[in-house]
Amino acid sequence: MSTTPTTATTPATAPRPAPDPVTRRRPGPHWGRIVFGLLLTAGGAGWLLDSLSAPVPWHLFPAAGLVVVGAVLLLSLAGGTGRADVVVIGIVLLVVAVAVGAGADRFAGPLGDRTIGPAGWPGPTRISAGTVTVDLTDTTLPTNGRLDVAVGAGRVVLRLPAEAPVQVHSTVVLGTIVADGVAVGQGVDLDWTAPGTAVAPVTVEIAVGAGDVEVIRERT
Repeated sequence: MSTTPTTATTPATAPRPAPDPVTRRRPGPHWGRIVFGLLLTAGGAGWLLDSLSAPVPWHLFPAAGLVVVGAVLLLSLAGGTGRADVVVIGIVLLVVAVAVGAGADRFAGPLGDRTIGPAGWPGPTRISAGTVTVDLTDTTLPTNGRLDVAVGAGRVVLRLPAEAPVQVHSTVVLGTIVADGVAVGQGVDLDWTAPGTAVAPVTVEIAVGAGDVEVIRERT
């Protein structure tokens, strides 16, 4: 009795149907374009309001943009593309926000050291970097007046007569304020007014972005 060998046959694999372009999964929103569009819309709206003489707080625009960037980054965790673009936009806004917070206009001035006085009542002084020394000890003070000194990065030294009524107001974004050898402020966003001079007719306003302010009053 002979047996006929049987040959196993492999069933042919049916070709897979091509994906339907209608049902193909979409990659999700491009978050970078969304953020850019939102910022352009906000900037255009602010420009329109500004042209209509409406008050627009432009200095808050970078901080508001950072809030938008943070919110979009959280939303992007659900999917989508363009996160790298959002991060780049956030870095640019962060740099602008820091510049605005530090008072970028403080750095719009010449470089170098200056000494003011004693020839009469001086005018306003602004330098971008350096040291400004204001010596009012031998100056005839006016009945009333105001002197503004602004330094972007550096130091302001103010020398005052012993008995003259002079109001001193100092602001420092980052640094130190020293009065008669005593540190009255150190750190960030310093705002100091010399005690007992609130009603003085002569005012000295000192503004420093990054640096130190030293106030020295002569002893009697």
